[in-house]
Amino acid sequence: MSEKARKLFEALDLNADGRLTRVEVITALRSKGPTLAAQGVLPVWAVGDADASSALFDAADANGDAVLSFEEFAAVVDRRFGW
Repeated sequence: MSEKARKLFEALDLNADGRLTRVEVITALRSKGPTLAAQGVLPVWAVGDADASSALFDAADANGDAVLSFEEFAAVVDRRFGW
């Protein structure tokens, strides 16, 4: 799993509990997305609206428990973002 996935996960984990909720992903991508893209932590094309953020969350939630572990998250973003 890539270092970029780790940095992005940590940036999206607003309460720093080691898990991502749908609300965290949507909120963080909306508020931090452009900055993360400018820093190279997130591809520019990945900065989308709430629907796109929610779809990313759904794609990553492999076990359907409505929270993302780092492993679930990294598996999807590494593949989707080509890291």
